[in-house]
Parts: sequence; C-alpha cells; structure tokens
Amino acid sequence: MKRKILSVMLVAIMLFTSLFALTGCGGENSKGGESSGSAESNENRNGSIEFDYSKINTTSENIGKNVDVQVVKNEEIKPKAYEGVTFSGNTGDLNESSVKADNTNWVILAEDDKNYMLTTVKSTEDTFRLEGADGYNNGVQAANAYCAKYYSVEVNGKKYVARSINMDDIEAYYKDKTDTWKQETLGFEGYNKNGIKATDYQYYPSIYAMENGSGMNGKLDVNETPDGYEPYNNSYKSDGTSTENYLNTYYYANKDDMKDNFTNSKAYDIIFESGRSYWVATRYVSFYDSKMSSYEVQKGARYTPNSAKFGIRLISGGALTTSPLIGSNSGIDVHRYLEPARPVVVVPKSEISL
Repeated sequence: MKRKILSVMLVAIMLFTSLFALTGCGGENSKGGESSGSAESNENRNGSIEFDYSKINTTSENIGKNVDVQVVKNEEIKPKAYEGVTFSGNTGDLNESSVKADNTNWVILAEDDKNYMLTTVKSTEDTFRLEGADGYNNGVQAANAYCAKYYSVEVNGKKYVARSINMDDIEAYYKDKTDTWKQETLGFEGYNKNGIKATDYQYYPSIYAMENGSGMNGKLDVNETPDGYEPYNNSYKSDGTSTENYLNTYYYANKDDMKDNFTNSKAYDIIFESGRSYWVATRYVSFYDSKMSSYEVQKGARYTPNSAKFGIRLISGGALTTSPLIGSNSGIDVHRYLEPARPVVVVPKSEISL
C-alpha cells in the first residue's frame, strides 16, 4: 500500500514539474520564460533585453544595415538629479535636459542567435559633461538613463529600452581578447593587475568600494550600477586602503591598433565613425596614461606615479581613450567638453525586417 501511495506521489511531482517548465513559471527572481526561448527571458532589471555576447556573429553580413525603428521618449525614466553631471541645457536633472532625438537613423551593430543590437548612425547631437568624484560615481547610470529616456525605440507597437554603449559591446569584436594584447602589444603591462603604492593619500570615489577590483569586497563590474538609473551622489572617501590594492583597468588603443584587432570592419567603422567623440559607459582606474618611455625601458622600471586616477572611458579621434575625473590624492579633474552619448538597443530578430 505504501509503495502504491509513493508511486502516485512521484507521478504527481513529475507532472507538476513538466507543467512548470512548459508554462515558464518562476519565483520572484526568475528571469521567466527561459525554457520557452522567448525574447523576454533575457530582459534585465531596467527592461532592456540582454545581448548574448557568447553567441555573437562577428562575421554577420547584417552589420551596418539600416533598420526602420521609431524613437520614443521613455517617460518611465525619472531619476533625481545627478551630481557631477551636466546635461545639455546646463542642468544636472535629466528630466530638464535639452534633447532633440528626432530623425535619428539606426543600423545593426551586432547580432546574436536571437537578437540584433542596434545603434544610431552617429553619436547624439545632445551632450553631457562629467566632473570629479560624482562624475565617476554617476557616469555609467547617467549615460544609460539618458539613452533609455530619450533614445528607446518602438517596433511593431512594442517598446525596447536603450542604454549607452559600453566596453562589452566594443571588446566583443576583438580578435585577441586576452590580457596579453593589452599588456604586451599595446604596452600597458599593468593592465588587470594590482596597482602600486602611489601616494600617501588613499582617496577614492565612493562607488569604487562597491567594485570587484577595489580590494574592498565589492561586487560591481565596471559597466554596472548599484541601483539601476538612480544617482549615487556620495563624493569620495578615504579609509587608508593603499592604492596598491586597486585593480588597474586602463589601456589605450589608437586607431591603427583598434583596426588591426577588430574582426569586422563595418562594426569598426560604426563604432569609430569619422573620429567623433562620445562617452562609453564603463569606469576605469589607471596608474599610467601611456606606455613605458624609452628611458623607463632602459631603466627596466616605471616611475612612481603621484596618484591613481579614476575616470570614464571615451571614444575620441578614432581611438579608445579615457577621461580622468579624480585622483587618489583627491585632485579633481573636469572633462573640458560636453560629449555626446552613443545609444544601443537590443531588439528580437523576429521584430526586424531587413
């Protein structure tokens, strides 16, 4: 009798499990619908679809093709003012920014097995400036919120949330993705290694303690934010942590270096379009802004830098470069120019007619 009851219970459990998988139900933190393969299963917390870089088709013939989508203002994006950020119209409030997103043309930048990543043919006409510790703290979420609010798109009656381009989108096209290319070919031997004790002062932008390279048990990736689009107006701190514990995430690549290491010439032309400048929503920490000098090579050692530098990445003049915003000696840098953004948005292939 007990065996019969047990058998019935096992069959019931198996039937329930099968039903669960077919309906795509999940708990509160489930992505939902993964087993059904729907596009919505890849949505992140900001409502945009996640691109699968592991399945990118770097030789796709669709890269660079024009697509017809409608830009819509996303009224759901209503963050408070970002300190350290100045948008067009001389305001730190994204909702008061002067933005003209009409007549924006879009092309395919990348393709995975289910989606196209679209970007604007040119960087935005509207601009913003970053300054100091809060420019570092807020740079990534401000760029993403700016693109999400003013450059989301509508296709077949459905809205798809845009974000700023970041280093994942660019490095996905590298032929050589190893640290060796950055350390040896480009000459930034300290890339992805712990820094050095640069100064008696150990100041850092507050958000840096939350990053996984800080040596302070942080979890954030350099493209990620602590709370979606919300500002992190928290200036800088010092707890005596030596800069030698900071992870060096800086490298510079000029136009020729980038072109040689790109798998797709059309993608390269889109990203580095005509030498125009724009923000890349990725933070970095550096100790040296250039390769070893001939004197340093002869000496076999670097000079001791005055401070570590914290900043946001930038495309400028056909090169992958950066904008330092604050040093570990608490010296504040202001990026002199208001720079454009570069929106990207991921849309299911099923929604796009080529």
